[in-house]
Amino acid sequence: MMRHASLAMLLASALAVPAFAAPDDKARSAVVVTGLRLSESERALKECVARKCPVDEDVAATLRHAENLFVAGRYQQARNTLFAGRDRTRRFAKTYPVPVSNVTRAIATVSAHLGEGEAYQLSSIDTLDVLKAGLPRDDARVLGARIELANAYARLGRFEAAEEAYRAVARRAKEVGLLQVQGLAELRLAVLYGGYAENDPARYRAGEEAALAAILTNSDPRYRVFVQAARVLQARRQLRRGDTKAFDAVLADLRRDGATERPVLVYAPPIPSIRDSARGAYQSDDNRANGNPFGIGVSVINEYARLPLRLYDDQWVDVSFYVAPDGHVTDVGILRGSGKLESEDWVKPILGSIALRRYLPLNRDATDPGILRVERYTLTSLMEARIGTRIRQRGPEPRIETLDLSIDPAPPEPSKGSI
Repeated sequence: MMRHASLAMLLASALAVPAFAAPDDKARSAVVVTGLRLSESERALKECVARKCPVDEDVAATLRHAENLFVAGRYQQARNTLFAGRDRTRRFAKTYPVPVSNVTRAIATVSAHLGEGEAYQLSSIDTLDVLKAGLPRDDARVLGARIELANAYARLGRFEAAEEAYRAVARRAKEVGLLQVQGLAELRLAVLYGGYAENDPARYRAGEEAALAAILTNSDPRYRVFVQAARVLQARRQLRRGDTKAFDAVLADLRRDGATERPVLVYAPPIPSIRDSARGAYQSDDNRANGNPFGIGVSVINEYARLPLRLYDDQWVDVSFYVAPDGHVTDVGILRGSGKLESEDWVKPILGSIALRRYLPLNRDATDPGILRVERYTLTSLMEARIGTRIRQRGPEPRIETLDLSIDPAPPEPSKGSI
């Protein structure tokens, strides 16, 4: 069964690769990288494959090595490792649907960071197909994979497909009594409308209001966490407009529930959109002209406008920061970056946004440095076909992909006699 949703699960990043941990002495000046070395994870995977280890062990070794490669910035090698693992295990989807789906899900994640939009979408579909092969159609994990596919649609700008998928999952989950899945689908629908409403409020704001209202008016006590999340979304929008009262009221309500063991993000300023300034100047000069000053075909100009004017390959940074006990962020900085990092101009807005985040208070002493977080940010653009060639090239629109590399604090031990 699907785990019960928590506010942390709803408002924080859901994908985590256990790669970094804070030092035992809590010193802020160092970060310890944990886990197997690349050579060790590679050897473990090779040995597993050589002895034809069980499917679940194969998947675990594959994911461990792929994670190591990804953290090291070797995205393509990580994806190739995952592809090989998928080829070895795919035929066992009916008997091992969850482990095999973890491989296809990881392929989707790495593909997104590589700008492989089509592969990202297809791997999300593949994840759904794998789970359907071995689980009932109304299993929470199958419906959860449908939400993941809708997320991919949303990330790739396919609004109608994402909207339809979220609504379908919410409707079916309600019919079969999967309240957690229903709530997650409805919340994602509200996020979808809210994201599009930022750029086109006349078209999408009413949809956002209706999606939030559907959550906020649900009086089922089991739905409370989704009502909290919807209130946070509503307050975030008001905070962007300069209204701090609504946000402070929601934050006060959440604080009354007590401090948290893990960071729960309740507000982050949006990261300013990144554009290729050189292209923007070129296009604006051309678009304002009545004629073509260069005497060349419009189609040629349009094709030129599709050329990327910055480097999008191997452009990533790991950003580290502490979430202090009071929920504010401290010590934001670049932990490390790609050896081929062309420029850090796209990183500065990210650092600024992280510094202004607000989390729920932590269950820690005020003198504690807080909880270390490490997040991977990748600058990429989607691969696309071009007129007159079969060779795919980078598109001009920059994209920021992110992945949480933090290790979350261990949950507290259950009290004696608890279930």
